[in-house]
Amino acid sequence: MMFLSIQEAIKKGKGKLSVKGWVYRERGSNKFKFLVLRDSSNLIQCILKREDFKDKWDEIDKIQVETSIEITGNIKPDKRAPTGYEIHVKDYKIVGKSENYPIAKDQSVEFLADNRHLWIRSQRMTAILKIRDTILEAMREHWRLKGFYEYHSPTLIGMQCEGGATLFKVDYYGTPIFLAQTWQLHAEPGIFALEKIFTIQPSFRAEKSKTSRHLTEIWMAEMEVAWQDFNYLQNDAEQMLKHVVKKVLEKNKEELKILQRDIKKLQPTLKKKFPRLTYDQVLKLLKQKKKMKISWGKDLRTIEEDKLSELFDVPIIVTHYPKKVKAFYKRRT
Repeated sequence: MMFLSIQEAIKKGKGKLSVKGWVYRERGSNKFKFLVLRDSSNLIQCILKREDFKDKWDEIDKIQVETSIEITGNIKPDKRAPTGYEIHVKDYKIVGKSENYPIAKDQSVEFLADNRHLWIRSQRMTAILKIRDTILEAMREHWRLKGFYEYHSPTLIGMQCEGGATLFKVDYYGTPIFLAQTWQLHAEPGIFALEKIFTIQPSFRAEKSKTSRHLTEIWMAEMEVAWQDFNYLQNDAEQMLKHVVKKVLEKNKEELKILQRDIKKLQPTLKKKFPRLTYDQVLKLLKQKKKMKISWGKDLRTIEEDKLSELFDVPIIVTHYPKKVKAFYKRRT
């Protein structure tokens, strides 16, 4: 038997076909059983009539959410169905039963985090994962089109790169070493071999703060390049973000709908140049427009960046920070 993905079945639109997936929702009566089936491509409603499955109705009536199942039937348009099509089931096979699936509506963030391995099956989480995949692919495409090589630093290293207080210590056959905080110190030697390099890899920071900016494990996308100046770096950052947004808008419109994102807010990023402001200009702008007085030399926190972002409809590049709030390896401009 040849199975179609649910999206392929929807594109076919009519006739007999077979699909397989997991039960996303279920409801029924004495005469009908409605199953909304999901796979990685989409959802589709399937209807089983009791009169067609008299000997199996007890089994069908007990089908629960996340049961894995193979279905054969006739697909046809139905405006009442979640995705506009419905399969009238002629045959089915339960591959794996499911009982008491714990994920339901209105559950706490803590509960969903504790059950993340199940929560990623939701439409919301699947949409986020698909967009993340597009972003990673777009970043790699951007740099490869410019002749860059993907270059990775070690995960286990013998030195600190950012700050000693945020190191994760690991026992390496009796010798203490650390999880990498950044690729920075390994990337700089790399440019003398390959000239243009980028990485997309995890970094680890033992930071105890619970803000959204302090994650113990993060994925970083970074680049290093020889022979270029600061303007090149700013241009590349702008070009890369535009390329990422372009690809997401092309490939992930359905996922953005699921996440209830207004794609109109992303359009200016493609059409406008990003403002480039100095640190001094930012302090002056925040004082004038947002009544925020910031002492010179203080780093910009999330609140200042949020208020600054409210003044623009595109990303902003801020330069010429005070030396004391930047890492030692940042070149003075």
